[in-house]
Amino acid sequence: MEYKIGEVSKILNISKEMIRYYEKQGILKPSRKEDNNYRTYSVMDVFLLMEIIRYQSIHFGIKDISELLNEHYLENYAQHLYQYYQEIDQDIIKKILLKERVKELAERIETCKFNLGKYWVKNVPAYQLVFLTNGKGDDYDKLQISIENRNLLFSKERMVYVESMVLFEKGKETWWYGMEERYIESLQLSFKDEKYLKKQLCLCTMIDMGEIGCFNRNQLENILNEIKDEYQIVGIPRGIIVGRGYEGENFQRIMEIQIPIALKHWNHFNVFLCFLSYFTYLCIISQALDLVMLSRHIL
Repeated sequence: MEYKIGEVSKILNISKEMIRYYEKQGILKPSRKEDNNYRTYSVMDVFLLMEIIRYQSIHFGIKDISELLNEHYLENYAQHLYQYYQEIDQDIIKKILLKERVKELAERIETCKFNLGKYWVKNVPAYQLVFLTNGKGDDYDKLQISIENRNLLFSKERMVYVESMVLFEKGKETWWYGMEERYIESLQLSFKDEKYLKKQLCLCTMIDMGEIGCFNRNQLENILNEIKDEYQIVGIPRGIIVGRGYEGENFQRIMEIQIPIALKHWNHFNVFLCFLSYFTYLCIISQALDLVMLSRHIL
């Protein structure tokens, strides 16, 4: 039984151009009729095309298929499959990492309005920072970021792990792109001229920076004055942008403030307050998520 190229195209749901491409690459060799030189495909040719499509479905390239069919078939086939297995394994690891990050962002966004003005204590993980610019309030200098760091940061796969961060240094703010160290290790990244922030215990709160042009350092100073009697500040206060956008008619810029602290007087009562603060924070998140899920169910 012989088939024309159009018939093979319909049977296998591939284009005629792709069949001709396989022939041009030397991995398919149909016979030709003597009278008109038209291609004809035997049942074995069709079977071979099925195999080629199958090989491509498991990430064989055309060159790989050619080598597979012409030399050391079993060895090459097994070697490629093990290699593809390892690639799948790495993809799964990246997907799990991405899943955790997306969940983290979703919970932070959904609960931020409940945490405005609230305080809690948590361990903030280590970060690596890439410098962006200096600023004061809503006035900023020229952006500065190296080509090497731009190439690492500005990709669809990596930007989801990036935080817009500000360090409230003496007399100025410095703006950075930050990434948790665990993500950097998992993604096997290496930034140039990065700044390192170690893991620290921080007192945290959420603030609304307000409309563009409204933010100033007084919001932070008010927070520092409120906590100065209970806590010793042991590092540079920082902020992470949670989100920007309109809520009704008001433009909001929500920032999580993180202040590295140590309790001035460690005693059982202070330890209890610390754990109570964290437990309260977890309860707020749980209640907020319950409300969100309930509202979605009602809608």
